[in-house]
Amino acid sequence: MITHNVLRFGHFMAFNLDDYEPVAARLARWLNNGDHGVKRVLTYLEHYNETRCVFRAELWVDATLMATGWAEETRGEGHVNRTSHFENCETSAVGRALANAGLAGSDHTKRPSREEMEKVDRVLATVVDMNHSSATTKQMNYLKMLLDRHSASKEEQAAFIETTLGKAVSVSKLTAPEASALIKALQ
Repeated sequence: MITHNVLRFGHFMAFNLDDYEPVAARLARWLNNGDHGVKRVLTYLEHYNETRCVFRAELWVDATLMATGWAEETRGEGHVNRTSHFENCETSAVGRALANAGLAGSDHTKRPSREEMEKVDRVLATVVDMNHSSATTKQMNYLKMLLDRHSASKEEQAAFIETTLGKAVSVSKLTAPEASALIKALQ
């Protein structure tokens, strides 16, 4: 069992992907239930550019629209979307439509599909990576120039960094957000 942590309303909450039903299972249940009529799933590409796509899905039984669902994905966001953001988005839209039709599984608190919760995990991983990535060379060079302009000694620079960030850290060990905060404070 793999537990994932998500920041929600300022607090981390844990979730287990195994608790969420895949779209394929929802779709199979809908297509194979005993209802009469011809069932169709229609998907529409609503928006597409180099980085983002949006799909809308519709569930039909004969001539009756049963439910719709929408999804958005960003190219390159996580492992799946490096190669398959388009397909992933279409599947997610179908999953939303199935949930809107009441096919979210036996636990109503698990309305999102497994694919949607995987997206939460991908986005969170991206945010964590951004917050822990090292400052860029451009940031470090600009920061060093600003520090030299504003402070006479290395001790004054170290004191400024500690006061601004609330901790002592050398310029070479800064994360990108820390470097940005220092640059903003010096401008």
